[in-house]
Amino acid sequence: MKQSVFVSYGKITYGTFGKEELLNTSSENQMFPKTAKDWLLYTKEVFSKTYSNPTYQIHTLGQVHGDHIERIPSETNHNPVLEIKEGDGLFSSQKNQVLVVRTADCVPVFLYSTKRPFVSILHSGWKGTSLGITEKMIEKLISDGYSFEELVLELGPYIQRTHYEVGEDVAVLFAELGIDVCIPKGGGKYLLDVGLAISKRVEERFGGNIRIVNQHTDVFQSPLYFSHRTKEEGRNLNFILWES
Repeated sequence: MKQSVFVSYGKITYGTFGKEELLNTSSENQMFPKTAKDWLLYTKEVFSKTYSNPTYQIHTLGQVHGDHIERIPSETNHNPVLEIKEGDGLFSSQKNQVLVVRTADCVPVFLYSTKRPFVSILHSGWKGTSLGITEKMIEKLISDGYSFEELVLELGPYIQRTHYEVGEDVAVLFAELGIDVCIPKGGGKYLLDVGLAISKRVEERFGGNIRIVNQHTDVFQSPLYFSHRTKEEGRNLNFILWES
């Protein structure tokens, strides 16, 4: 998945590199990275082939299933490439910054403004969603003077409720959002729709003025994407950038 939208300040490109893109970048016997450091190097290698212009900078994180969001560029961006910053979200108001997060079953959240420079990519599994990582990003934007009406939030490919079974310890965190988000399956098991949980939390917190898009693409069933629950080691690389 890759698409571009034209806004008042230029072109925003975002999407997900899955099996087709990643398996074509190397040999058939693809060995995927095991550490955050190796994933950083791998991600830079993959995206440098698409964005080879030296003005483009590629950014990713050591993901920890939390709610920390890193601003790009920051005063720490001059650190050596192997110094990994931890977090689960990136945002920028600078052009030509390729922001990347990895997902297998978790939800990639693309967020941008239609009126002034801003793009963000978030990694939101059940932990990040329960911590409110998406709401945290939106709250910062509103405090910085952005309006709800100029924001667009799109959820990328993630595991859909039919195939995402969780225990009661996780389900209790989402019970208040309704049975359509977390359905009892019996035997202490539940089926959870993390993407719908994100949408509902955003709508309840900020009202219905933010445009939310969810194509409900299931990584578990789709041959195009990696899924942790199908025992795959690969990860989908989700990215966003503003190109002027």
